[in-house]
Amino acid sequence: MLPRRAVLGGLVAGGLGAALAPFDPAFARDMLRVRVRQGLLRGRMEGGVRVFTGIPYGHAARFGRPVPARDWADERDATQPARAAPQPQDAGAVQAEDCLQLNVWAPAAPPPPHTRYPVLVYIHGGSNETGWSGAAMTAGDRFAAHGVVCVTLNYRLGALGFLELGGILGPAYAGSGNNALRDIILGLQWVRDNIAAFGGNPHAVTVAGESAGGKNVGTLLGLPAADGLYARAMVFSGGAQTINLPGDAQTFAEAVTRRLGGRERLLVAPFPAIVAAQAAVRRAWPRGLPFRPTLDGRFMPMVPLFRVARGQAPRVPLLIGSNADESRLFLTETQAARPLNSQSVANETMARMAALDQAYARAFPDLSGAERHWKLLTAEEYMMPGLRLARTHAAHGNPVWRYRMDLPAPGGPNKGSTPHVLDVPLTFDHVTLPIAGQMFGFSAAQQPMADAWHGAVLAFVRGGAPGSPGLPLWPRFEPSNHATMVVDRVSMVVDDPDSAERMLWGEPALVPLPQQIARSGNRLLG
Repeated sequence: MLPRRAVLGGLVAGGLGAALAPFDPAFARDMLRVRVRQGLLRGRMEGGVRVFTGIPYGHAARFGRPVPARDWADERDATQPARAAPQPQDAGAVQAEDCLQLNVWAPAAPPPPHTRYPVLVYIHGGSNETGWSGAAMTAGDRFAAHGVVCVTLNYRLGALGFLELGGILGPAYAGSGNNALRDIILGLQWVRDNIAAFGGNPHAVTVAGESAGGKNVGTLLGLPAADGLYARAMVFSGGAQTINLPGDAQTFAEAVTRRLGGRERLLVAPFPAIVAAQAAVRRAWPRGLPFRPTLDGRFMPMVPLFRVARGQAPRVPLLIGSNADESRLFLTETQAARPLNSQSVANETMARMAALDQAYARAFPDLSGAERHWKLLTAEEYMMPGLRLARTHAAHGNPVWRYRMDLPAPGGPNKGSTPHVLDVPLTFDHVTLPIAGQMFGFSAAQQPMADAWHGAVLAFVRGGAPGSPGLPLWPRFEPSNHATMVVDRVSMVVDDPDSAERMLWGEPALVPLPQQIARSGNRLLG
């Protein structure tokens, strides 16, 4: 199995909202110097857009809740890379616990009078264990070139962001298992308070994420503390149900503490020792994605999907979907042909997966064992959680657009399939980067597809329905028809394209799901 941490770690003006005052005329005098609430920043011009990197938005003591970044007196150099959160591999940047930093790509020209540019805030993936805000594939320069202020931010990863220590270190550390989500919320608050200085509209913020980042965006829908900080959401290969119950969170925290050498080591050990301990425990953990938020009844009052099902989540437009062959990135054909491994399963019990494996064998008799497992694992972690979130959000009348990425990789180790992460260079319009070529065989030949998909995402971020000249008209997803944009060499809208699989999961009805979700809570948590 390819560790997902190794894979994912390497990775026009919009006058939305209320009318705003004219843009600061000082912009014209020195557009590379921007004053935010903490002090003066100096950025750089790169590729025709303004770039500001390594901006501190917060600070946190180890396992503590984040607080806003401290003010600085002198001009701050915002041309150096952001520091990466501590993680068990080379992130391509200096790793440090003081990693709550973000990057901003902004158009070079000021926005038209009484308007601001729409804003995209992107949450990186990496199994909540790896990744950082400065990966080349998710650089926001192409969004800025098309009139969007793009922000990418770091959050604490692994044990430092997701270890629930209230039962080990005492009440002062209760809730530490959700500190990474608190980091993200603090970053969104920074955007609310400061993005106008870059020409961005704080009332037109789209929060987006892919993989673990997509799951974290889905989780934000369940967190009252995040309400009002975003106007739109995009969930790429994610959902709203991958969380820890308190007992599992406690058990994992105790295992990491033992491996580290005891509770007295938690606050004093150097962070590489904590990263080594978490990696050792993760290798033996009988479930995928151990680093996940914790259902604590306070910060997270209920499973995020349940909050959506009850109609209590923000009524924001949602763009959501997944790739047809997500799990192929993590399992070779030989590995996929073996019996299902619990470490490949994110949400369901192994008993349920065994029953589903038999159901898939009956429903898809022409698939090999490896192909069947790829299909089942893709549905378990990505397709079904995303579909549930789309259905529950749309059931309350919220605008939802769903897609399924079927575009086959033209080269690379997964040639001919549509694995996890393939959509990312299309979303950010970076198909000509070397890493996109190495992973998927992308080159300038895929630029028309990138234009189509990036253009559709741009249209959504700008406040409308997703769409571009390279795609057919994209209707809203409704619980009664499941209209889905199937993105391929020739894209098309298909009603309920995943019906055969959906019925195997015991969710056959084309009706709203809130009552079904409420009745099946424990099963949906695995």
